[in-house]
Amino acid sequence: MKFPTKLSLNPTSAIKPAWIKKLAILLLVVIMSLVFVQLFAQVSFNYYSFSFNLQTRWDWQGGTRISIPPVGQLFLKSHHFPLQLVITLNQIDLAKLEKQLDSIPPQEQWLPTFQKEVSKAIFTLFGNVLLFGICGGLVALLMMRVFPPDRMFGYGILTTVLIIALLVAGILGTYQPDALERPEYQGVLAGAPWAMNLVSMGLNHLDVLSANLKRVTQDVSLLYKQASGIQNLAGLESDLAVLHVSDIHNNPAAFDLLQELIANFKVRLVIDTGDLTDYGTAVEAEILPRIDQLSIPYLFVPGNHDSPLILERLAKLPGVKVLDSGSYTVEGLTITGIADPASTRYNSDVAPPEELEKTAAALSEQVAGMAEAPDIVAVHERIFAADLIGKVPLILHGHDHKYSFSEVRGTAIVDAGTTGAAGLRGLVKEGVPYSASVLYWKKDDQGELRLHAIDSIRINGAAGRLTIERHTFKD
Repeated sequence: MKFPTKLSLNPTSAIKPAWIKKLAILLLVVIMSLVFVQLFAQVSFNYYSFSFNLQTRWDWQGGTRISIPPVGQLFLKSHHFPLQLVITLNQIDLAKLEKQLDSIPPQEQWLPTFQKEVSKAIFTLFGNVLLFGICGGLVALLMMRVFPPDRMFGYGILTTVLIIALLVAGILGTYQPDALERPEYQGVLAGAPWAMNLVSMGLNHLDVLSANLKRVTQDVSLLYKQASGIQNLAGLESDLAVLHVSDIHNNPAAFDLLQELIANFKVRLVIDTGDLTDYGTAVEAEILPRIDQLSIPYLFVPGNHDSPLILERLAKLPGVKVLDSGSYTVEGLTITGIADPASTRYNSDVAPPEELEKTAAALSEQVAGMAEAPDIVAVHERIFAADLIGKVPLILHGHDHKYSFSEVRGTAIVDAGTTGAAGLRGLVKEGVPYSASVLYWKKDDQGELRLHAIDSIRINGAAGRLTIERHTFKD
């Protein structure tokens, strides 16, 4: 019988597979810990009537992302570590908000209070990260059949704790305290920094906003009562009444006012000179069915606060005509207009001077090419029709949020003001009225319609004031 002459073994042949297995276990522990953190580590918190969710997400940008559906996102480079904090506004309890109007803190207190709530939520999140990270590590160890008192079990738990500590240290160690001074807007907000200016305006005047919102809510019935009581002054007879509105700014109360005016003044056509919305977003488009309920033709000239999405939705309504260029004849009147150039993009900033001049020149060329001057030129800003003063009988516009009437070189110029009381802006300014104009036409001896009179109507529901002025024209 022969025996092997060499009985020595290579020690690395047995040690190597053992270390590979241990490394594989620790690697699986790390992966499962991170997966559990990603899937389950999140915190919900409330601030007054607002409900938020806070969670983590792997992203090489790091930082903090604040999501405000459907407006967009705000990104803060708060830290460089590639574990991003994501804060999402989930819900606004409007009923609760109305009850809490009296308890909203003054402007110098609300931001520190909110920051304190966010800080508490972040530290709670770190606790959840540790908890679910350890749970993930335990699942990995059990999958590999590693149980106590095996030393690998202790190594696995220690590895999990070290990984979580690394995550937290990475966020805190690369924290940038001045990140709030350099926000980046994304989504709709990227094309609309004006929206953040509006939010800033509201937050900087939160106490005024709260007080005025309460007063408007309490006195809105008075506004409707005043609107329903308006009668055609002196029973003016006409062959056609047209309602001119502008700058509704997503205020649903404006459409209640419109319905009263249409009924009381026997209006057969509405001309809207723009700024139907504030942001031009899909959620604001929910107000558009109110136009369809008016049941009369509605001619819309886009303003700088409108957007391609709003114009697309408006064009689908059967009773609406979007007049972005050219002319339109309805009820015997020829109306020429042109859209504000800002309405072609998601940015309500007033267009630069060269664009305004180009739009004005295009409108002038448009009118010059017509066989006869139009009965009405409708634009959002007066500047677009400035060169047509003295060449057309009537110019309608808005944008300024202040009603005005003037006659210059034979042209009547009407600024409807703001039929929506400037929307949110009206709540941080004292005495912004709902305003509109009713224009009356009568037929002359040849059967042609001639502008006969204009009634300006201004209602300040909060102050309880109703003002009506009439301007008449010689036949």
